[in-house]
Amino acid sequence: MTDAGTSPHPIGSPPGRRRRTGVKRQGLALRFALIIGDRRLAGALHVSCHLDTVVVDFPETSVHIGLSPLPGKVDAGIVLDCRVEYRPGTEASHRATRAEWQRVLMGRPGVLHQREALLREVLAARGRAPDRIVVRPALASLRYLAAAV
Repeated sequence: MTDAGTSPHPIGSPPGRRRRTGVKRQGLALRFALIIGDRRLAGALHVSCHLDTVVVDFPETSVHIGLSPLPGKVDAGIVLDCRVEYRPGTEASHRATRAEWQRVLMGRPGVLHQREALLREVLAARGRAPDRIVVRPALASLRYLAAAV
């Protein structure tokens, strides 16, 4: 029990500061957590970066990307182990289909070009979904906008 004149904080630590809790920051996926707020993933039902896995779930597609460091130097690069499952959406596709591939990204894990490459992999996988129709912008509309400026 403490007296009215003594502080419950140990000597030498300011009373306004908290001590660190036991939160452990583990895995490579933490370095890619900035993709969670990216507007290009606004259509995703779920995005998570946990330990060494990035998971992005869309209504028609589920993308799982495993991250592992390249052997050798500490920040040599990472390997993306991509697995995609395309969910059946219409009567034409009754079964879920799957695809797997790997990609190597050089440099320190989680830097901007690696986050962009990971996002491109996710978005490309979503665009290849069998029942998904992707509408590309018409070049004429871009010319019209350029002429208006």
